[in-house]
Amino acid sequence: MKKKPTRGGDSHSLRIRKRIIRKIERGEYLPGEKLAGERELAKQYDVTRRTVQYALDELAKKGYLERRQGSGTFVRKNIVNKMDLNYISERGNAGITAIVKNHGAKISNKILTRGIVSGKFFSCRLDLPEGAPVYALHRIRYGNDEPIAVEYTYVPAQLFPDIDDIDFEKVSLYDYMDSETRMPKKFIQKLQIIEATEKERNYLELNKKEPVYYFEFIGYDETGVIVEYTESYTRCDKFEYKFDAKA
Repeated sequence: MKKKPTRGGDSHSLRIRKRIIRKIERGEYLPGEKLAGERELAKQYDVTRRTVQYALDELAKKGYLERRQGSGTFVRKNIVNKMDLNYISERGNAGITAIVKNHGAKISNKILTRGIVSGKFFSCRLDLPEGAPVYALHRIRYGNDEPIAVEYTYVPAQLFPDIDDIDFEKVSLYDYMDSETRMPKKFIQKLQIIEATEKERNYLELNKKEPVYYFEFIGYDETGVIVEYTESYTRCDKFEYKFDAKA
């Protein structure tokens, strides 16, 4: 029976992209290595050639592959694999923006929600009087157009009166805080590896039971005032955290 053509952007294309990315990250595909031809890949993944073409084109746009007319498809030699979360510890919480840029990737953001919230939980985390206004900024962070983290950030609204006027899809939150002389300089951090909830899995395009790094940050400015509380869900397949164990 003749296969029914599939649309390039459907689940078959996404499945192919994820498998190729995993092979690159695991070293099964090496930098500069040529991939099998489109017909062979279509047979391997049991999809149409059109679906394979779309998947490879999307991976080329995101910097994983290089398409050379007349020669084939190759793994890019300057591919960015796992980014180093130790950059946070070395520089203070430099943030996802600094980590991604330090590894030569393009950073972008999608705002999920923003605005004033209140509650005992946030007041406690930010050392504010109960009922004091707190500004919430929830974002998906992207590296080379691929979701790499979801961040839920809360700051004291009274310290940032014009925060609602800032376009945080284009402006770094820390650049803005620095312009207000409220840049976090010291952090209390907590790190866990957990199973992502369905909501975070959807945001990060993860399969069920894939783990994520869960961070909590409390940031203090140079005067010792708490200026940030952030919860971050970060993809384990895009970052690694190394440490020295001493006896």
